[in-house]
Amino acid sequence: MGIGRSFWGMLDETERAAMLAAATRRTFGPGTVICHQGDETRNVLVVSRGRVRVSRFALNGDETLLAVRGAGDIIGEVAAIDGQGRSATITAVDDVEGILITAAAFIRLCERHPRVVWAVLRVVVSRARAAGDQQDLRTGPSLQRVAGVLLGLAHRDVSDMIATVPLSQRELAAIAGISRETLVRALKTLREAGIIATRRSHVEILREDELRAVCGI
Repeated sequence: MGIGRSFWGMLDETERAAMLAAATRRTFGPGTVICHQGDETRNVLVVSRGRVRVSRFALNGDETLLAVRGAGDIIGEVAAIDGQGRSATITAVDDVEGILITAAAFIRLCERHPRVVWAVLRVVVSRARAAGDQQDLRTGPSLQRVAGVLLGLAHRDVSDMIATVPLSQRELAAIAGISRETLVRALKTLREAGIIATRRSHVEILREDELRAVCGI
């Protein structure tokens, strides 16, 4: 959900306890593929710590990064509900911890706890809206595109005050549909305005409201 409120954050203590009782705890090392696009497995993962990449691959092997998810985010809820294969490949960015729930157990939880269904619905709607916004921004000015990509891919863990985007400049440029040189200029503009800070392996969003203003949302 980008920087927005996470799935786990929308649940109360009773609903969290019910999910934990139905789940098993799992850990994944950096670079581990948690599931592949097209897999028939329909387990639901709620991330407790760390971040994962959500990607789709074309027939020629080209990767399109769709999102970065982190602590509190739910993954695999659509496959669990509609019974279809995985729509994307999920890869651990760093050390990831989470709880894994079978599709059958997740559906039973939804039947018994309507607020879980409501939280899932809000997640699905939020992600659909974000995908639409990203598509619209790809035709705009380069600075607007970069601002939109940063907002769409940023994640703030539960204990963090600053949202981060754990991607290289090459990856950001590819997602924004611009050259790396154009990306560098856009990042410099945002950095000099005090809106972001650039680190070796990630971008920190310091002023979210101003970044939203840049891309007009």
